[in-house]
Amino acid sequence: MMSALKDLAKAISNIHRPNGEPNVFLFSTPRSGSTWLMELIGSQPGFKYCNEPLNLRKPLIQKYLGISEWQDLCRPDASEALYRYFKAICEGRLHFLNQSPLHGNYRLITHRIVFKIIHGGEDRINWFRDSFNGQVVYLLRHPVAVSLSRKGYPRLEAFLSSDYSNHFTGDQLRRARKILDSGTRLERGVLSWCFENAVPLREATGDWAMLSYEQLVQDPHPIIKYLADKLELPKPARIMNRLAIPSGSHWKSDMTTKAILRQGTERRSMLVQKWRKQLAQPEARRAMEILQWFELDVYDSDDVLPRTRFWVVAPPGGDAITDLVAAVEKS
Repeated sequence: MMSALKDLAKAISNIHRPNGEPNVFLFSTPRSGSTWLMELIGSQPGFKYCNEPLNLRKPLIQKYLGISEWQDLCRPDASEALYRYFKAICEGRLHFLNQSPLHGNYRLITHRIVFKIIHGGEDRINWFRDSFNGQVVYLLRHPVAVSLSRKGYPRLEAFLSSDYSNHFTGDQLRRARKILDSGTRLERGVLSWCFENAVPLREATGDWAMLSYEQLVQDPHPIIKYLADKLELPKPARIMNRLAIPSGSHWKSDMTTKAILRQGTERRSMLVQKWRKQLAQPEARRAMEILQWFELDVYDSDDVLPRTRFWVVAPPGGDAITDLVAAVEKS
């Protein structure tokens, strides 16, 4: 009864009126900081969240989407069901995934949606962009850090047994099957990360905003300026003000993480370093060899940071960043 009342409250608590401004499709993997980034973008006027609309572990998503199995989500003919489902959300006709009225970024009337998608759709990202007036934000995090933080990998078998496997070579699939059957937990996690990221990284286009969790933690100012320009966000100072606030999934983080997040960027490098203390370096290196099978040159085991091409560079002179920081200090 209580769950039904909460769903009803969400359904009637928002009026969504698209005004032609683009929606934002934030794609990432679980435990990569995607909830935090969704909430930062959602701090902007006119936005509401749509959190994990393809998480088939939720019965209402199965009901309204009309798909209940991970394998079926990967079928080419799933596009029709996906289109109906997302069109209804974008037009404000499907309300069950509205955020709670008690949430800090709640708004009665909204015009844009930031979708956080971490389960599915990896081979349809440009389709989402083109079908629903969207802009793509793609968030990366080191695969070992992600794997150590996750509880499980619910789609790993589906990657191998569904149409999604057509994106990979026979050798890659044979190696993946061996890990799925007899690999360590860390190896299975890194394998899942490779399946989740290989196709998007291969199909990424120049209009995507490619970001890393590591930079968002350590050096957020260039990212905020970049997103404000690319997504036409009118109040970037609001994002700056929310940087020290843990995300809605902060209950999954330990007390040390929360404390460091509140202390500013000077100590935040500890957050992207701490996973290295949880396992021996040889174990990390063995797991990271899986990226080579998938021809993924994004991270390596000896550096917590991504390759420089995934690091957003501050504008020349830094004036825009300085102005942004000054605006926050005055607010």
